[in-house]
Amino acid sequence: MNYLIFPTMLVWLLLAISIGCALTKTTAWRISLALTLITAVTFNVLTLIGAAIVISGLAIASVTARQRTKPLRYLGHSVIVLWVIGLILHLYPGINNLLVLDQVNSGPLSRPFTLYFNIDKPMLIFALLILVPNILSNNEYNWHQLSLSRMQKSIIGSGLIALPLLAWGLQLVKPEFTIPSWWWIFAINNLIFTCVAEEVLFRGYIQGFLCKRLSPTTAIIIASVLFGLAHLAGGPLFVIIATLAGILYGVSYYWTKKITVAIVVHFTFNLLHLIFFTYPLPL
Repeated sequence: MNYLIFPTMLVWLLLAISIGCALTKTTAWRISLALTLITAVTFNVLTLIGAAIVISGLAIASVTARQRTKPLRYLGHSVIVLWVIGLILHLYPGINNLLVLDQVNSGPLSRPFTLYFNIDKPMLIFALLILVPNILSNNEYNWHQLSLSRMQKSIIGSGLIALPLLAWGLQLVKPEFTIPSWWWIFAINNLIFTCVAEEVLFRGYIQGFLCKRLSPTTAIIIASVLFGLAHLAGGPLFVIIATLAGILYGVSYYWTKKITVAIVVHFTFNLLHLIFFTYPLPL
């Protein structure tokens, strides 16, 4: 797999370091992110236009975070939301995401699967953490003091078992135990570049925003429905499962106040899907 060697992969190595630093709330992520962008331009992962689009979003987030006037803050948040949507949908020019798996099958019953290492979507992590720093707790990696009751732990564990079985019952997936040779590529991409971005957006930013204005239950449901709709490409049944999964991630975040918990629950669900069922969908 010569596409996973240096120098191009240096871009995503630096990006992973930047994300890890950001989750610890250390200012070092700004240095590593700057190196990521410089390296990305050097190896044409970003053109100058692509880099300008990324930097503009980060700059708007920084300016908005310092605003004290409500209309300007709302305007800044609106612009960032639109910028984030463009990143997620890969709409911007000058951004060359890296194709790492091309039409591979996780098993004989699974549809072909294509995977990119994206540099655009993870950029929302940094913009939203600049905009709303309290998305993260001050000790994200300290799980020794998690205030989860036995019932809450049971709900999370049961959800991780019940949701794949429900997807099977809806004939969205079929049982297929496989550990493809590229599982580690999937795991790295899914954990660092996908789950972190999605949890920061849907749980940290959207659910956190709604929790300040609505009841926690309503906030979790709305954020989860939006998360489900973001998976509309998989079909209506996929939206239902993604919405229910979003509720599971949402309560994990709400109960623990740690985005890392929601990230791990999200990643565990996706990994169980890959190993025990047809991925992403059956033939």
